[in-house]
Amino acid sequence: MDDRDDPQDIDLEPEEGAEDTIECPYCGQEVYEGVLQCPYCREFIFVDSPAGQRAHGWFWPIMVAVLVAVILVMWHGLGR
Repeated sequence: MDDRDDPQDIDLEPEEGAEDTIECPYCGQEVYEGVLQCPYCREFIFVDSPAGQRAHGWFWPIMVAVLVAVILVMWHGLGR
């Protein structure tokens, strides 16, 4: 019998860090650490990510600036 296609013992061992899980901050399900999106609730997870913290920190100031710009453009256009 040819066993060349059978998995080797080293293939069956879990990779380092593969068993580390965290709790999804949105739905509470256990997910693997390092995933970008929760497979259960589909929310993006930015836990302990400096890029994610920066992204959340800039969202509302940018939205307010866009809203102010739209209001100013409309006000200026209606004043003529």
